[in-house]
Amino acid sequence: MTKIEFVKKLYNGKNCYSDHMNDSELQLIRIASNVESIISDMLSHNRIVFLTGNPGDGKTFIIKTISSAVDESKLYIQTDLNNVKDYSKIVEDIVALYRGNKGAIIAANEYPFMQLCKQIRRASGEIYDEIQEVKREAIVYGVSQPLKSRIAVIDLNERNLLGTDYDLLTGLIDKLIDILKEDAGYNATLQYNLTALSNDFVKNQLLSLFQLAAAECEHFAIRDILGAFSFIFTACTMDDFENCRYYSAVFKGTNDLLASIQQFDPIYLTCPFLDEALWNGEIKNGWIFGVPNKYPKDFEDVDVALDVFRELKRQYYFENRNGKNLFALQPDEIKKCTEIFITFEAQKKKTKESLIRSINKLFLPSSDDKKQLHIWTTHRYDMSQDAAVAVSSKSVDASELEILMPKPADWLKGLEYVPDHIIMKPKSADAPVLTLNVDFLHTLNAIENGYPIGLLAPQYEQAAAMFLQQLDDSGFSESNDDGEIIIASRTRSYKKVIHIQNGKYDFGEEN
Repeated sequence: MTKIEFVKKLYNGKNCYSDHMNDSELQLIRIASNVESIISDMLSHNRIVFLTGNPGDGKTFIIKTISSAVDESKLYIQTDLNNVKDYSKIVEDIVALYRGNKGAIIAANEYPFMQLCKQIRRASGEIYDEIQEVKREAIVYGVSQPLKSRIAVIDLNERNLLGTDYDLLTGLIDKLIDILKEDAGYNATLQYNLTALSNDFVKNQLLSLFQLAAAECEHFAIRDILGAFSFIFTACTMDDFENCRYYSAVFKGTNDLLASIQQFDPIYLTCPFLDEALWNGEIKNGWIFGVPNKYPKDFEDVDVALDVFRELKRQYYFENRNGKNLFALQPDEIKKCTEIFITFEAQKKKTKESLIRSINKLFLPSSDDKKQLHIWTTHRYDMSQDAAVAVSSKSVDASELEILMPKPADWLKGLEYVPDHIIMKPKSADAPVLTLNVDFLHTLNAIENGYPIGLLAPQYEQAAAMFLQQLDDSGFSESNDDGEIIIASRTRSYKKVIHIQNGKYDFGEEN
């Protein structure tokens, strides 16, 4: 098999699984990960390491990578439980290793790992409890405790290789360029792809799209990443995509990662002045590899002209120095959500106030209150319709609430991790907790920008309402000042205010 055939088969093929690779092939596509050093450290302290995740997450790959250290230490190894029908012998071995203070590494997909744990529970409740405790405390919201257990559970579902640290993916791009360069002379488009993706600007523009996909917080396995880059480079050598350059291949692949990236296709970013100039071939400056020589205006067939325009706009994004300005047009809700996670610690107070204001806006769109989280109650007689009125007589002061972002425990320091949610809870208690995932944050950002409540998915309003009720039931709320009762019209976005003073009602209305 030639190297180009090897790379091509990484796309939607079994070549993405390290079980089918020899050592030389394994090194060709190795994506170095901090998980390897974390596991090596665990093994050096004679810990039993359970490595879990989905198929294609790189479990076998990691074990093969650290195999020399494993061999030297003569550790117990199980690389795959999928083909094991009876776990009883493995459970006996684990119990013996635990009691004998010996290390081991056991790789298992999620379901086999769950089944294995059930059998461990029957053999040793102590070991089972340790496994569950370590698994729960792998991702923490505050200060983590040192790992006292002799067991470590490393879940590769928590690993995200598409984050803001480009080094891993940059290394993969460089490795693929090195692998393919000796065959590139036989295909002009492949040679073009290698030259373009050797350029730092082009490379960063491509990786920016991967970062946007990471911001969606969907988990992508190693096989997804390898398959995506395989297609970007070598689609031009496939019959169905002959001569397709990398900047179009990015948006034509069908694996899960490329399908996610397609929503960020520059063709969806509207800029009338730029689009007209590209259509007419008026942009002559900023091109890295020379000015294009084919423009939509030159074609009478509308469909052909549109195809040329798509190619040209994508090329502009990747190969014109001003393509960064086009990237800036990506939807604000995506950038806003990413910014929350990146600037979380520095902007925690500001972010908390913004979230409180947005939650209030779920019930009263005109609200601008960020200092008090109101306890809102809604009533409706017809469950098929949205509640038109919300009432609040209590609130929780912002100073009594905190927001926290998850992170790996200290013993997992260095794990490639991208948080996919934050939580809001009382400062003085562990419950109740409101979990704000990426979609929830997108919803609150849309509310902040005036998006009509009735057009949004109702589950987040329900989650917020339940959290507010739990705060009230747990005694964290206080009556509004002067006995204020707010009656909010959600459809007309105004409120009536009732004050109770000295046993008398005072009615007011505010827009």
